[in-house]
Amino acid sequence: MKNFYLSKALLFVSLFYLILTFSFAGETATGIVFEDKNQNLKKDFDEKRIAKVMVSNQHEVVLTDESGQFSIPVDESSVIFITKPAGYNVPLNNHNQPQFYFIHQPKGSPSEYKYPGVSPTGALPESIEFPLFKSEEPAKFEALIFGDPQPHNQERINYLRDDILADLLGTDAAFSLSLGDIAGDNLAVYDPLIRTMAALGIPNYYLPGNHDTNNESAGDEMSLETYKSKFGPSYYSFDYGQTHFVIMDSVEWHGATKDKKAWYRGMFGKRQLEWLTNDLQYVPKDKLVVFAMHIAPYTIISNSASDNIIDREAMFRIIEDREHLLILTGHNHTSEHHFLGEAEGWKGKKPLHIIICTAMCGSWYSGPKDERGIPAATQQDGAPNGYYVFRFDGNQCSEKFIPAGLDPDFQIRIESPVGTIKAEQIKDLQVVANIFDGSARSTVTCQIDTLAPSSMNQQVMKSPFFDRLIKENKDKFRSWIQPCPSNHFWTSPLPADLKPGLHTIVVKTTDQFGNTFSGKAIFEIEP
Repeated sequence: MKNFYLSKALLFVSLFYLILTFSFAGETATGIVFEDKNQNLKKDFDEKRIAKVMVSNQHEVVLTDESGQFSIPVDESSVIFITKPAGYNVPLNNHNQPQFYFIHQPKGSPSEYKYPGVSPTGALPESIEFPLFKSEEPAKFEALIFGDPQPHNQERINYLRDDILADLLGTDAAFSLSLGDIAGDNLAVYDPLIRTMAALGIPNYYLPGNHDTNNESAGDEMSLETYKSKFGPSYYSFDYGQTHFVIMDSVEWHGATKDKKAWYRGMFGKRQLEWLTNDLQYVPKDKLVVFAMHIAPYTIISNSASDNIIDREAMFRIIEDREHLLILTGHNHTSEHHFLGEAEGWKGKKPLHIIICTAMCGSWYSGPKDERGIPAATQQDGAPNGYYVFRFDGNQCSEKFIPAGLDPDFQIRIESPVGTIKAEQIKDLQVVANIFDGSARSTVTCQIDTLAPSSMNQQVMKSPFFDRLIKENKDKFRSWIQPCPSNHFWTSPLPADLKPGLHTIVVKTTDQFGNTFSGKAIFEIEP
């Protein structure tokens, strides 16, 4: 009899939690999107509602109806967001962060996390209101693209501020986008970094990297709780001009177990890819679609799953019927251009262009300090740290790399030969030019003295300059920071008949957009 009553009690408790679970799983969020003419963030009776705005719960994507209304399922940990349509702005908070999302997380984030996450949000409101401000968005615009800020502390935030952000005050860019590793494991830097980035005076968008995780999380699902509380959804989209920007989370986190350290890999996952399919169904095929993520689908620095996205081909199948595509990534602390084809699993009509963007912090702000007291931060591929200005025109775009604290036209470093060499060394040397933003579509020539310019050959190699820099400053670099393979080097042989004395080198490059840059050097041959 006791077992009978115990069984009934257990059945009752099980049913209670089952009902509770279904009550959360079965909830539906409703709301409106409207034009907020007086920008008071509230729907006034005379303000019109906006139809056909994309609304998502990070899985389903719906359009607002003719009265600007939407309804969408939610669970116990949902972020509901709108895709900002072209011709409108979303409100910004006091730190110039776009406010396009609503977090529904009744229980909040796990309380045992070192860095706080989302506070309990309570029940859903009767209606979620998303205000939009009407704006003029030209077909031609600029955006600032930042690879890996990754500050570990306030000192490194100060380096970012003085090395890069100060030069961008008064920028004409429409917005900035940071490509992950917003922090360097110490998530307490989020608030001071956000405040510092706000000085740009433009909307600042963000996405997560592998150093933005709550490391206590056993798995990926709850690994970005602090990030979420500061930046919102880990993947989302927005329109500006004639471009659709798709922000993705390409890091899958796996927490430590008693047998294994914590680890991560490049992966989108089934749910995010289903969201991508749902998102793109409302995007015309003639629009430029720019994808931004942290870990790249493909890189040459390694074939590790921590540096490449293992389910990239599943993404490729979703997007390869489009012709106007670009992928921007960070993570490597190098710069790389790739034009993917069948060898990498891409089956689209045109090669898929991926740009792995230079890190703001370069080699994690290592190296000798300059007259400003800022470390050189030269990357492991020999390129300076810096950022990018992307120029958009309709469904076309171009980019320019801007080296931090240097002349914007400094795009080439002649890394060999340098200084004084002996005559017998000539046969073993070649001209090595580091074209920081060079790609397979760049043309590069080299002129020695008054000889006719000759074409140089693209080559994957390690940076002689960075190798020398490390050897001469061993105490200023962490031991694991070493030269890594890069595909933005061009080489040509030195003429064997060069006489002793001074000689000049002029390297010129023209990128795929017709922009030309030059680098110059003088070296001497001893008798």
